[in-house]
Amino acid sequence: MIIEIRTKEKYAANEERGFIGRMAHAGLKVRAARLSRLYRVDAGFSRAEFGRLGADLLTDRITETYSLSRPRPGIRGWRVEVWLKDSATDVVGESVRGAVADVLGKEPQAVRFGHAYYVACGSRAALRRAVEKTLVNGIINKFAIEKI
Repeated sequence: MIIEIRTKEKYAANEERGFIGRMAHAGLKVRAARLSRLYRVDAGFSRAEFGRLGADLLTDRITETYSLSRPRPGIRGWRVEVWLKDSATDVVGESVRGAVADVLGKEPQAVRFGHAYYVACGSRAALRRAVEKTLVNGIINKFAIEKI
């Protein structure tokens, strides 16, 4: 299951502006953006246990919110997911894997960490070029772009 963590809108302006600036340096005009962290937890946990991980372990309740399904970003455009390739060591994922075992008393098979970017921009092709230029290293990252 993927647990998605987003900064609440009233706290997200700085990270969104920073992302929009990075994309502008890559030649992409972005009208709006939303960012989130992704944790893919491979385990046979119940939905309630995944919810507990989202609420109690992975989220700062004051500034963030979590979702066990894809949240509605409030913008129209594209969703970009960036992950480390399976062959790359994921130190964040390994750290969270240990923390999950501490919280639930049972260890997941694996945890992987990634990012999701919700982007309102003109063109998928231009977005792809900007992502390849600024967000990913083709040796260690994989990414996907989909229309939202």
